[in-house]
Amino acid sequence: MKKTIVILGALLIGSCAMAEDVLLIKNITLNNFWDKKGLSEEKVLNVGNKILVDNKIPHRIPIFVINDSKVLNATSNAYDKKVSIYTPMFLYIDNDDELAFILSHEIAHSVEAYGGMMKYISMTSNAKKYELKADLNGIDYMVKSGYDPIAAITIMNKIAGEPVWDWGFMSTHPKGSKRLIAMYKYIYVKYPQYLNSPLTKTNSYKNFEYAMNKEIKEFQLKQRKRQQKQEGAL
Repeated sequence: MKKTIVILGALLIGSCAMAEDVLLIKNITLNNFWDKKGLSEEKVLNVGNKILVDNKIPHRIPIFVINDSKVLNATSNAYDKKVSIYTPMFLYIDNDDELAFILSHEIAHSVEAYGGMMKYISMTSNAKKYELKADLNGIDYMVKSGYDPIAAITIMNKIAGEPVWDWGFMSTHPKGSKRLIAMYKYIYVKYPQYLNSPLTKTNSYKNFEYAMNKEIKEFQLKQRKRQQKQEGAL
């Protein structure tokens, strides 16, 4: 049987309780009161907490969805370790794997921020270095949790900028192309089993291959020569 829940706002002073407001909330039953209101929030919490648990992260890292129609971003707060993803990001995420990378990257920042004041100073003064580090640590986290690391490339190819000028210490993020090729090299060496995953057939990945063809070919050639040298030494 459905019931209307009445919530009383009370001001407690000593042993006295005074009812200040009465709020009637219709169409809410005792059975659905604790249901999640949004599918995006539920998805983010499920994927985010799976990453935290599967990687046995030994820290508290709260995860939030920020309903902001103007900001395309995901962040980690070094002060309180909160990870936040803004709703416009969902327009560019096509699957759980891409969401997993976004969250894993920010979780990696939060884990790093637990290093204390000196680590915080290092992170803020060497922001680009720690962005690249969070990319690679994030890949490790998502793979450990069963997600496809190629998604790191497909999502970043869609959202990472390619500014004309590199403002050095004044900018906090490396160029998108630098991040993409670094992630590709990392996956190529550490997780080669994913190089033929279904995500390599997506338009976003193909665009990455076309755009970074020279860098990819040069890296692959170096890897083949290194492997041949190692085999010759045996």
